[in-house]
Amino acid sequence: MFQQSHLPKDKDATPTEQWGWSIQDFITENFWYLLGILFLLFLFLYARYSWRKRHEKNQQ
Repeated sequence: MFQQSHLPKDKDATPTEQWGWSIQDFITENFWYLLGILFLLFLFLYARYSWRKRHEKNQQ
């Protein structure tokens, strides 16, 4: 694994130093994109549920 030159050699890197980002940073920077994805997922699942209910009613 490559070691970044600015890290001290006598101790292990923290996850942020090792990967260059953290989950909190990712969520903070991409909040609106993640919210949009969740909205589209909700919309898809609601449409699927609605279609299934309508389809079951027509079968009877």
